[in-house]
Amino acid sequence: MANIESDTVEPVPPGILGTQGIDANGHAQDEESPLLQRPDIEPNLKPLTGVGTIIAVLLLGEFISNADATLVMAAAGRISSEFNRLRDASWLSTGYTLGLCAAQPMYGKLSDISGRKPMLLISYLLFAVGCIMRLFILQAPFLALAAALVIVKLNVTERPQPTSKGSKLAKVDFLGTALLGSSVIAMTTLVDQGGKSFPWSSWWTVLLASGGVSLLIAFVLVEAYVAREPIFNLRILRRTNVAIAYIIGALQITAQLGLMFSVPLYFQVTQRASTTAAGVHLIPAVVGNTLGGLLAGIFIRHTGQFKILLVLAGLVAGISYLLLYLRWDGHSGFWQSLFILPGGLGTGIAGASSFIAMSAMLPAEEIAMATAGYMLIVGFSMTAGVTTSNSVLGMEFQRQLRLNVHGPGSEEVIQRAMADTNYIAHLTGQLREIVVACYISGLRHTYLVSLGCSLLASFGGLFIARHQI
Repeated sequence: MANIESDTVEPVPPGILGTQGIDANGHAQDEESPLLQRPDIEPNLKPLTGVGTIIAVLLLGEFISNADATLVMAAAGRISSEFNRLRDASWLSTGYTLGLCAAQPMYGKLSDISGRKPMLLISYLLFAVGCIMRLFILQAPFLALAAALVIVKLNVTERPQPTSKGSKLAKVDFLGTALLGSSVIAMTTLVDQGGKSFPWSSWWTVLLASGGVSLLIAFVLVEAYVAREPIFNLRILRRTNVAIAYIIGALQITAQLGLMFSVPLYFQVTQRASTTAAGVHLIPAVVGNTLGGLLAGIFIRHTGQFKILLVLAGLVAGISYLLLYLRWDGHSGFWQSLFILPGGLGTGIAGASSFIAMSAMLPAEEIAMATAGYMLIVGFSMTAGVTTSNSVLGMEFQRQLRLNVHGPGSEEVIQRAMADTNYIAHLTGQLREIVVACYISGLRHTYLVSLGCSLLASFGGLFIARHQI
């Protein structure tokens, strides 16, 4: 090119005709050079939505979701008592988590088909309908604000799809989702109703157990050989740390959800607490979850180690369950309600650490599938924790009542006490003391179940492969 600071013109190198062989930067090109050079500096692309706005929308949605889950836990005992079905209180939480398990695997694929913004708005709409039907009006302002933020602020550019929506919809694994959900319902019904609605030695037990196992086997076969795009690729379980990370996360979630189900019931029965007051006692566990996740992230960031956290997490959570077993005797004060803080702390540490332990050993293209599987396991663990806790509580409570309540009308007392917390709240004198003591005995057995799950999770941490991040 001509040098603007000189009167002379540089000769064109041989083989270059005029300026056709010179690029925009003045470099010579030959036949092997690409016709269009990539610019040295990529153009600055202005995102349609700021990062702060996206985070605000996500945090608000997460707050609404977690608040709803906490509300379900806190209100389960009171709502079931109004129908004289206290022993079936877990089905309120179980129904909630079953819906979560069914929808979550398909949400990502449906978002790819219909767009993320429309699917998010549909989710808020369904959520609002459910709240309005059950008169959970308190969440309406938050839902309206969240939907407004999505409509006004969340501008997502959708990539053009090379295939039609119909062909992409055909790839969604509806069959696998239905089989998995049906299997969970069968097994949950068996665990929850066995020994109550039907004896363990009945045909119902055989039918539900065989049906649940058969449906689970069918799900595995569909995912392995039939589904075009399975909701969960079973081959990923062979990857280092994936299976054990799933197990650790599942055990910790099972332990904490059993705790969160039983804590409101404890205060409603022993202190005649309202639903709101009983729900407030769950706050330390939620705070512990947040602190645990943050502390785990900081530790891993500075040390690159996660195995030690997975071993310690179950031990930290176990402190809560041991304290509840030893100290919650029906006269717990405010400070004793903080005993559940280590349980949330340990679960938060285990959740963050197990996820990092899993993803750190995976190639980038498999992280999304592994994450989907992890979230699926978390949903099922929520169901397992609530159902197991309710079953253990119901069986031990009934056993203690039959051992300690005698005399005329004892059977009516037993049946009504097992069906309604309001009935227990209105008891007086020695009879109330006996019934409350029986209920506390049942709750203590649930703490032992949670303690066992946490210790098993801590033991599982020993099998995590070491990896320096």
